[in-house]
Amino acid sequence: MNAPQDAWAGPLAKRLIDRFRSQALTYVRVDFGPYDETIGEIDSIETSYAAAGAVARSMKIERDGVQQGQQVEVWVDHKIVPWPISSNDCLRYQGRKWKVTEIESYGSGTDGSTIGPVYLTTLDGKLITTLDGKVFIAKEAGGALNGITMYASKVMARME
Repeated sequence: MNAPQDAWAGPLAKRLIDRFRSQALTYVRVDFGPYDETIGEIDSIETSYAAAGAVARSMKIERDGVQQGQQVEVWVDHKIVPWPISSNDCLRYQGRKWKVTEIESYGSGTDGSTIGPVYLTTLDGKLITTLDGKVFIAKEAGGALNGITMYASKVMARME
């Protein structure tokens, strides 16, 4: 069952993001595989989503009068980038890499199904895994997700 605000909130989020969408913005989802004991590393898999949303503003960050770096505020379109997103992810914008530091997701009701599995995550967006690297899944692909649909997320990212 859809929430009452689905009639206006979803189309409004899409209209605002589409109006200011940046073709130069790419969202990069970083997923981690299991730990490989033989080489002592964890493989990472990157998935890129071009024109992922709108850049709302760019800021210079200062502390005690000294410039510390740059930061961007981006609205990510969840019709392009599947939700949930994570602080493990990054953005590519203006030829630079930007590390996701904060995420605020906005949404409401759903049509009763999800596109992919929903993973258990920590408050900062990291995936919760077993000791052998298997990810905990809250809901399998195609299952009902208790009325949650995410329209967009406000993401803060710092330049690396």
